[in-house]
Amino acid sequence: MKKLIFLFAAATLALTSCEGPMGPPGPQGMPGQNGQDGQDGRDGQNGQNGRDGEGTNWFKTNPITIRTRDWQLDGNAGDLNSYYYCKVRVPQLTQHIYNTGSVVAYIENLDGKKNGMPFVYHRGDVGKNGEDILWTETYDFDFYVEDSTGGWVTFYLTYSDFNTQVNPEEDKTFYIVAFWQ
Repeated sequence: MKKLIFLFAAATLALTSCEGPMGPPGPQGMPGQNGQDGQDGRDGQNGQNGRDGEGTNWFKTNPITIRTRDWQLDGNAGDLNSYYYCKVRVPQLTQHIYNTGSVVAYIENLDGKKNGMPFVYHRGDVGKNGEDILWTETYDFDFYVEDSTGGWVTFYLTYSDFNTQVNPEEDKTFYIVAFWQ
């Protein structure tokens, strides 16, 4: 029992003990010696950093805005499988990027946020008789390289109800980002 009381008292003192104020800093020590410089890296070819085939290169386009009038209809208005598309020239897309890289696209929403594609936007409206009209807009893209002058990106807009009698109502802004070795 005495041992337990002693351990309890020692633990209480250890937990409640105080320290005094911090003293003034000591004198500055002697400076250390300079280290040896590291070996310079090799310059890559064609503007690439590092050794050939190593590392990642990338670019991002300026905003690509597609106006409502720029969308082209594929198929007849209202037909099944009809959709809108718009081709945009992107000269930075090369055969090398096509063969060794990856291309992603982003769409900018009305609130300024960017979302990766494909992007599905759920929509709704009220019809003439007060009924709910629901559909989705799906935005997607693909790209290809035409020749040494660069490539093309095609953006797609598909309505889930194929109601392509209704033209796209808002301008849309997109960004393309490419990564390659």
